[in-house]
Amino acid sequence: MRFGTLAAALAATLLSAGAAKAGPADNSLRWASDSEPANILPYYNNVREGVVLSYLAWDAPIYRDPASGEYKPHLAESFKLLDDTTIELKMRPGIVAHNGETIDANDVAQTVNAMLDPANKVIAFNRISWLKSAEVVDDRTVRLTMAKPFGPWQEYLTTLAILPGDLLKSEGVEALARSPVGTGPYRVAELSPGRQIVLERFDKYFGGAKGQPSIEKLVFRRIPERNTQMAELMTGGLDWIWRLQPDQARNLKGRRGIRVVSGETIRIFYLGLDAAGRTGTENNPLTDLRVRRAINHAIDRPGIVRNLVGEGAQVLNTPCHPEQFGCTQDGITKYDYDPAKAKALLAEAGYADGFDVSITAYRERPWVEAIIGNLRAVGIRAKLNWVQADTFSGDTRAGKVQMGFGSWGSTSLYDVAALTTYFFGKTPDDQARDDTVAQALLAGDAATDPAKRKELYAPAIRRITEQAYWVPLWTFPLTYATNEKLDFTPSADEVPRFFNSRWKQ
Repeated sequence: MRFGTLAAALAATLLSAGAAKAGPADNSLRWASDSEPANILPYYNNVREGVVLSYLAWDAPIYRDPASGEYKPHLAESFKLLDDTTIELKMRPGIVAHNGETIDANDVAQTVNAMLDPANKVIAFNRISWLKSAEVVDDRTVRLTMAKPFGPWQEYLTTLAILPGDLLKSEGVEALARSPVGTGPYRVAELSPGRQIVLERFDKYFGGAKGQPSIEKLVFRRIPERNTQMAELMTGGLDWIWRLQPDQARNLKGRRGIRVVSGETIRIFYLGLDAAGRTGTENNPLTDLRVRRAINHAIDRPGIVRNLVGEGAQVLNTPCHPEQFGCTQDGITKYDYDPAKAKALLAEAGYADGFDVSITAYRERPWVEAIIGNLRAVGIRAKLNWVQADTFSGDTRAGKVQMGFGSWGSTSLYDVAALTTYFFGKTPDDQARDDTVAQALLAGDAATDPAKRKELYAPAIRRITEQAYWVPLWTFPLTYATNEKLDFTPSADEVPRFFNSRWKQ
């Protein structure tokens, strides 16, 4: 980072009268990120900030302990599989929502059935699409019917955010998006899109597996420029920021009152390719296997990781994170950085002079610009189309993206079903549309025996790499900078659990 750029941001922050002092004085925590969900409801966004807010303001039947990986009862007092497609939940008594409504089995059923209704146009359909219906047995017991046998059902129950059923029925999802109500450790006190989201500790929170929160108020702001975030952290306007680049982390290390900490995550970055020709472009080069392989060879992933992404990142060779269940690393096709081979493959495909292509992206601009430079070096003239996250997702699903630089955190789920099946299982985000791959992945999802699931996933992952349907780029380490008095521990699922944080005395 240029010192002058940070100095300018720091000066602007000091001159600004709008930023309130952060810190332990009023037991509040102010944090910022470079994007925000257009709709805060858990089922209506796919951005990471939305996932974080979901954990803070909503609860699911079970909770995955980030340290042990153990599935613990949360809203549910107990959970069990009755047969290959039926889950029975016994709800904990006395759960109160932020509006005072008592939450029981009826709310679970109403949430599931409403989110499955096509009329409600759910965006994060991976949270709910594995289910078929929900039926109330009694006030505390509900049975969930899966669309078909689904191996990672416990993992997915951790993201099944429960909404107050009576309010959902009377007001509808649009009203709930404007005035959100959950059962989580924090309630939404202010929702001002583009300015800030304020969460206040919910005094009637039951605790459960999450425990009782210590910090009274959380204030979230979208600040696109990281220089501005850093300046506000240094002047006390913020307590917590993340996604720091290596040079930015170095700049903050050793500064008085600031702690810099890094943590591994299961987020991955990828370059999606219009292998199926969904964009309808005449003579689309990306439908040619030789071109897709050339693109894989053209990108200097080790160099970009070393120089830009930072310590803790790993070069990725598969369309899944190696730590996710079912993500085989055996028998896959790997693509070394080899510009000469890339040029030869392009010439063989009839593109000796290269070609023009659009690359759509919404985050980590320095990284995508480095990729564009690599592609231009072999003759592929990629023009950057910079958009918001929601536009990126919508355009991909609409078949309007030729090349898409994206990231995926799998909604913090440690399973191939949350990533590989999502992008290659004939979903709206599937740019390959390979029947063989999709059938194998869906069969793996449906198996309940772990060994069988791995056996089914492996050939699909191998074929995706052999056909170069994607360019898997790298895993994503997160570097955070915080007020040094904040007790904060990173977790690999990329969810800052502020309800477990507290101010040191």
